[in-house]
Amino acid sequence: MGFEGSFQISPLAIKFRYYLNMATTINLDTSQRVDIICKRGDTFSLRLTLATSDTPPVGDFAQSDLFLMQVRDADTNDSSTILEIEPTTPDPSASSAIDFTESATNMRAVSSGLYVYDIEQKTAAGVVTTLIYGTFKVNEDVSITL
Repeated sequence: MGFEGSFQISPLAIKFRYYLNMATTINLDTSQRVDIICKRGDTFSLRLTLATSDTPPVGDFAQSDLFLMQVRDADTNDSSTILEIEPTTPDPSASSAIDFTESATNMRAVSSGLYVYDIEQKTAAGVVTTLIYGTFKVNEDVSITL
């Protein structure tokens, strides 16, 4: 949408074209916010299912894809990494689940508090996509691991 106009300043005539730009947004952030609450000292286990809509569904990733979950104390580049979990990528024709697991011993070393996390996928072609992100809350535990 736009309009054209002209005006005269002696001895020059100036023509102009003005285009009215509509407020348009292209959001390339396809990640979803999912907040996590877990318990300090307990085994951490998160299953992320990436499946196609085929019948039966198959994994919507390649076996060569890499996945990484990072938990940090803040969402800035210079923040400290609290946890880093790299799952083994299963055969997508056999399973559509990616399992992120951290031992109770390693979770005991994480102080209770509020952190941030994200999970990224990297394809063999080098394309990196953040799948999910959010807060990562670690609640204090009363009992010490058996």
